[in-house]
Amino acid sequence: MSQVESNDFELDELSDDVEVIKDVVVKDSKAKQKLEARRKIDDLLEQKRLRQLLDDWDLEDDDA
Repeated sequence: MSQVESNDFELDELSDDVEVIKDVVVKDSKAKQKLEARRKIDDLLEQKRLRQLLDDWDLEDDDA
C-alpha cells in the first residue's frame, strides 16, 4: 500500500501563523511608537520644569 500525505492543512496553518505574526509586529510597532512619543513628551516636560526652576532661581538672585 502506498500512503499519500496531504500538505493542505500545513499550508493553512502556516498562513494563519504569518497573519498572527503580522498582527503582533504591527501591534509591537505601535507600542514602540507610543513609548517613544511618551519619552519625548517626558523629556519636554522635564526641560520645561528645569527652565522654570532656572527662571525662578534667576528671579531670587535679582532680589538679593
